[in-house]
Amino acid sequence: MRLRPLVCVFLTSLAVAGCRSIGPAAIRQGHPGFNGAIAQTLDEQLLLNIVRMRYLEPIFFLDVGNVTDSRRLGFHVGTSDSMFYVNNKGKTAEWNPTADLDISQSPTIVYSPMQGQSFVKRLMVPVPLPVLLDAIQSGWSVQRVFGIFVERMNHLTNAPSASGPTPTSAPDREEFSRLLTVMANLLHGDGLTLGLDPADRNRLVMRLHANGRLAPIAKEFRDLLALPSTDNVFSFQENLLDDHRDSLKLRTRSVQSALFYLANGVQVPREHLENGIVPITRLGDGSAYDWSVALEGQFTVCCSDQRPADAFLAIPYRGHWFFIADRDLASKSTFMLLMNIFNLQAGDPKVVAPTLTIPIAR
Repeated sequence: MRLRPLVCVFLTSLAVAGCRSIGPAAIRQGHPGFNGAIAQTLDEQLLLNIVRMRYLEPIFFLDVGNVTDSRRLGFHVGTSDSMFYVNNKGKTAEWNPTADLDISQSPTIVYSPMQGQSFVKRLMVPVPLPVLLDAIQSGWSVQRVFGIFVERMNHLTNAPSASGPTPTSAPDREEFSRLLTVMANLLHGDGLTLGLDPADRNRLVMRLHANGRLAPIAKEFRDLLALPSTDNVFSFQENLLDDHRDSLKLRTRSVQSALFYLANGVQVPREHLENGIVPITRLGDGSAYDWSVALEGQFTVCCSDQRPADAFLAIPYRGHWFFIADRDLASKSTFMLLMNIFNLQAGDPKVVAPTLTIPIAR
């Protein structure tokens, strides 16, 4: 009977130790899982909407507004009923201590529809030039950034008809593609510098200072854009009606237009083409245009009847699986850039519909 206080102290110490350790352990166990699941589902949501655009269907976005993971540790110390037995020393009582440990988890996830005037407008307005400059300065190639988000530079066009639903006629962007190649060579050789105008932080400025081996490349760059040979500093002007000789007219795509443009890289089942449920871009002779030529292999979404085993991202849609192959590094890079720009432009959407709260049963 004298052991009872010692046993109680021991069991209580176990309970206190458990309470102190369950918090940090819960973070280590729960955070990676929630992080991975949310990131994966948001990526899949963006891919799903790109596929929807290929089929000319409305897009819709849900944001994970809040995640609450409640965990409870219950510990009860007590005794069972005393048992009595008789031996040669007489009647003796036996005390049986008990301990119960109960751990429960109750995560709750809140989904918020991304809607409202502000969100829709951010998707439809052209991406600001400083955003594109930030992307280039953070390591993205000018060919990828301008190839996706720039629709026109001076008189050279980058498939402007593809900024909406799939065009019926093939685009002509060979000169624009060559321009981006020349521009990339100048940037890599320090023959061209991009920056913001100190007097106007919303204006992008380009400086040419190429000589020696880069002189022929700089001349080709000027010729492609019809730039005067006497000027070396040019400001990017989004007003296409501006006639200043030292300005370079440039029009960017919106996020929605970029999604439409990249949706042309979605491969679709033959039966969907034959049934006429997806638009087809035609060449002059009536044959189907291969959009991988315009996209230059930078974005491809494959299609399969079965769930692919080697997919970076995969979503089921219309009885098929649409996916980005894990080995397709170019498409994965483009998707990452698109997600970054989307997150920047989406901002804080206004919730105009009821949120959906889902408690997860344990």
